[in-house]
Amino acid sequence: MFILFVFGWCCWVVIQINWFYYFGGWLLVIYKPGGGRRLQRHLRWLRAQAKQRRITISWYETTGFYGRDQDAIRLQTHGQSLIVVVGGDGTINLVVNAMCGSSAQLACLPAGTGNDFCRQFSYTDQQWRAAVFSSNSIALDAGAVGARYFVNIAGVGFNAEVVQSLQGQKRAGALSYVWGGIKQLFCAPTVELKTAQNRGLKQGMMLLLANGRFFAAGLQPAPLASLQDGQLECMWFSAQSWWQRLVVFAAMLVGCHQRLPWVHREKRTQLDIITPGLAVEADGDLVATTPVTIRSLPGAIQLRVLPETALPD
Repeated sequence: MFILFVFGWCCWVVIQINWFYYFGGWLLVIYKPGGGRRLQRHLRWLRAQAKQRRITISWYETTGFYGRDQDAIRLQTHGQSLIVVVGGDGTINLVVNAMCGSSAQLACLPAGTGNDFCRQFSYTDQQWRAAVFSSNSIALDAGAVGARYFVNIAGVGFNAEVVQSLQGQKRAGALSYVWGGIKQLFCAPTVELKTAQNRGLKQGMMLLLANGRFFAAGLQPAPLASLQDGQLECMWFSAQSWWQRLVVFAAMLVGCHQRLPWVHREKRTQLDIITPGLAVEADGDLVATTPVTIRSLPGAIQLRVLPETALPD
């Protein structure tokens, strides 16, 4: 009997040590207030898990002021081993920028409009929840527009015009991006672009530098982009007339745009845009104005995943 007691006590100690090793005894959870039912379900699940696992949660509601939120989150990441993001691509982008230089791992519970970063893993909500308390993590690349990190796609031209036209309003949910894109097909100006790597002036629809495959709530402009190859997929869309843009947009909706003569791709670790005055969009926000350097940051993010998770090549 005494031996069984000692064995049980040792098992309990090992479990407690593991919990404190992986979670530090508490979690930092970051979310955008006013979310829908999916967000509320995730928050209720986290509260139940905290009670069941005897973990203390530190909650942070974003305010909508990017700089203020970034500074506040950065202060709270010191000494933290795990940060849970409940939200969409904008909230993930905010947290990744705040975690810069931290050794903390990231866990995601998707609850945004597009969820393009999380879309690449094809997880269900139950699988994302299991990954929060998994002991497995993988290193993922990020991109950077100057000093601003991004996780999905950055670009200039048409995509920046769409984001600017939405002005943060997505009343139609994921369809807001499609409707905004259709309107800009006929009024977005042709972008004139010059880079340090190619001094020739280019004219066209848009330039995308893709860390991930998706943007705009499920569109896949860069199907060959990888989160683990240390490079950005550089996509140049040279379509200029309204009908060429319409063909490109329609082809992108069904995933066959790479066959078009106005779509060009190459891999780059860095691109220096020297044309002045162009708005730069990244992860659904306008983040800079050219001239600017856009580069890959290999292995910048440690993400909690399920065992044997493999991303498409």
